[in-house]
Formats: sequence, structure tokens, C-alpha cells
Amino acid sequence: MRYAKCISNRPYLHPRHQPEQEEPLSGLTVGQVYKVLFDPIAEQHAMIRIIDESFGEAGSENGYLYPADYFEPYPPTATPKPCSLTIYLDEYTKSILHAEAIASDRSTSAFVRQLVVERLSPPDLGQLPLDD
Repeated sequence: MRYAKCISNRPYLHPRHQPEQEEPLSGLTVGQVYKVLFDPIAEQHAMIRIIDESFGEAGSENGYLYPADYFEPYPPTATPKPCSLTIYLDEYTKSILHAEAIASDRSTSAFVRQLVVERLSPPDLGQLPLDD
């Protein structure tokens, strides 16, 4: 899996003989990380195929093409800084995760981090500390 961080969302296409659009592209948010779909033809034309914010709308299942220079590889080559994520779960799901964590002799947070690593498997995610 490849990911890219958006660094620009300015419009890049506009009809001939009309002024350039001023408002940013609605499907991209600067600073947001998006999934990259493999598209060698797009890459030959300095474009990148991204699953953007419009995913789920009709026609969005194949992602959209954007200029490749609107993105930078993610994670960057530097070591990523740890950050936190807060999720809210219903009582049933929380209880099941807690029971599974106890059964695997881990804290709930370490158990959930392991689930994320196993499910997503980004290249550098495997280096996260999994035990508290």
C-alpha cells in the first residue's frame, strides 16, 4: 500500500477563455493523507491516482487523478513522530477488545495497535512499540 500527503489543493483545470477558479478543490485537504492507487499510465503523465474525500460517491471507486506534485510520499523519509488517536466505541465492542487483550496478555491499547499493524501493514508501521 502506498500513501501520500496532500500539499496543494488549488484548481489545476479550467475551461479555455475563462478565469481560473479561486476556491480549492473540494476532494482534497492540505495536510491530509490519502491512499494512492497504482496507475503507471497516470505516472507517465506526472499524475497520481488518489482515493480522495469523495470516496463513496458515484464514480469515485477508482479514485481521481491529480498532479503528482500536489502530494509528497507518506510517511516522509524522516522517522515519523508518534501521535495519539482517540476512538469512541460502544460498550459491547470495548468489552470484547478488553477481553481479547487480557487473553493475549497485553494492554487494550497494545492489542488495538497490533490489530492496526496486522490490518494495514504500512512499511514503517511495524516499527511501532506494541507493548505498554
